Amino acid sequence: MTADALPLPQPALGPLPSGQPPHRRSLALVSNEEVAPAIHVLTFDLPPTDPLYFLPGQYVTFYLQREGRSVTRSYSIFSSAERHERVSLLVKEVPHGFASTYLCGLSPAARPSLMALAPLGRFVLQDPGGRIVVLVATGVGLAPFVPMLELLRRDRPETPVWLFLGNRYAAEMVYHTELRALSAAWPTFHFVPVISRPPADGSWKGAVGHVEEAVSGRFPDLSMADVYICGSNPMVSQMQALSLQLKGRRDRIFVDRWGESEE
Repeated sequence: MTADALPLPQPALGPLPSGQPPHRRSLALVSNEEVAPAIHVLTFDLPPTDPLYFLPGQYVTFYLQREGRSVTRSYSIFSSAERHERVSLLVKEVPHGFASTYLCGLSPAARPSLMALAPLGRFVLQDPGGRIVVLVATGVGLAPFVPMLELLRRDRPETPVWLFLGNRYAAEMVYHTELRALSAAWPTFHFVPVISRPPADGSWKGAVGHVEEAVSGRFPDLSMADVYICGSNPMVSQMQALSLQLKGRRDRIFVDRWGESEE
């Protein structure tokens, strides 16, 4: 994943540290859980002497060895920004993808250690002021929004927040139960799951289609919204263009853009 945020971030909400420079760290794998088909939550411990202070939306870049050379792959941080000794990542295993296959295949039994650079990224939460917050994700693009939601609920619980999460199939929808529960407990938070290929048995009761359609159906005018978009390159480009068409302010549209094929 590569991050691309517009504009440069202003100070984030709350008292979280905002100035920790990135540096190389050793991350020890302690858990590898497949939470949906080919989607894993990888959890790593950090040394007690090297805690990680990150802003919601930032990411980790791994240095991996491939055929005698070092390659890098980046993943958004999925875990709470209030936990500094442990970090979790949401990783989709891509067929023939070197990095994702390697990471998802790791066993925590031996506590393998990986070298990483963190924290990185400018795709961080801005103070919404009196604006609404619209989060748009597909697949594991959900990852940076989970710590963002935690921060918004803590520091701006009165702000209307909408999360549109798209997937092809219902089985690919990770963190669905937790987001439903959060929506029930937080009156100004609204969760809209969307799938493009519903089951034939009619068991899916949510929105059908693409996230762009769900957003435009709910918000014909985004002039008073902060829009955050994370996911595959085509979706991000389409949603970014749509946000501008719906009167979204260019300086209040923030994107986290992946490559065409995420490995």
